[in-house]
Amino acid sequence: MLAWSAALAGKCAKVVRCVVSTEDAQVASVARASGAHVVDRPVELASDESSIIEVIAHAAEATQRDGVWFDGVMLLQPTNPLRPVAMVEQAIDRFLSEPCDALMAVSRRPYKLGKVVDGCFVPDYAFGAQSRHMGPVFFENGWLYLTKTDVLVRRRSLTGDRVLAFETERPFDEVDIDEPIDLVVGEAILQAVRGRLAY
Repeated sequence: MLAWSAALAGKCAKVVRCVVSTEDAQVASVARASGAHVVDRPVELASDESSIIEVIAHAAEATQRDGVWFDGVMLLQPTNPLRPVAMVEQAIDRFLSEPCDALMAVSRRPYKLGKVVDGCFVPDYAFGAQSRHMGPVFFENGWLYLTKTDVLVRRRSLTGDRVLAFETERPFDEVDIDEPIDLVVGEAILQAVRGRLAY
């Protein structure tokens, strides 16, 4: 999955360097074979409880020490591998052209959302409302994050204050591989969209 994200980064003209942060030799080997630069992740940033913001900031600072300068940092989580190059480039262009601290990928869905309180469903809408008459609902999907370098490095924030919402398209944002069944679903969707990815 890491190789998919590295391949995408390599196809985006405005990406100056693809960086993988890891403490694992096997992951580092895959990253280098995929054309990525590897930043050695310190042990204190390599636990399940480590802050993703600190991991990304550490990698950004290491890249700056190498003399590479950049306007922003793009986080491509390997668990979301299906991203068309054209769609990612649209996100980058918007991030660079509109005032913002960050840009986050979101998905629109016709869900009727609510909470479960004491075992009972408490809706955030009136029962009986038709989905087509309700306002759209969006959620953060993990597909892509873009953050201004100074917001990430100086403020230690992935979002800052002004976060542009970049609405992704189905079925690309349907794939988020966290469980074995997600891989099965992802492979099925890949067969349907492979020609639209451009890598």
